[in-house]
Amino acid sequence: MHGTCQGGMPTGVHAALSIDRVLNGKQPKLFRFGYYHTPVSLGRNDAVVQFTRPDDSPRRICLTGRMAVRYKETVTASPWPTYGRMKKMPVSGVFWPRGGRFTRVREAR
Repeated sequence: MHGTCQGGMPTGVHAALSIDRVLNGKQPKLFRFGYYHTPVSLGRNDAVVQFTRPDDSPRRICLTGRMAVRYKETVTASPWPTYGRMKKMPVSGVFWPRGGRFTRVREAR
């Protein structure tokens, strides 16, 4: 998992919910997460954004140049407003991407 807010915020929410479940005598649920993109800054006025499948494998679409810079700046500015929303309405954590079939754990046979 990348060391980014894209993975860190859902991981933190899951950790808090897991602690709460254990303290209440329940088993923690499995953690599943899916990515949207991999943005890379190439200086102040240039960037590349590679959109990905939930398992972080690349899709065919990407953004480059000023469009990618605007997209990346918007995404980079989102953790604090998202944190504020999560504090006011914790249930909004259910909307984190789970990754669907790309991140499903296969049961041992």
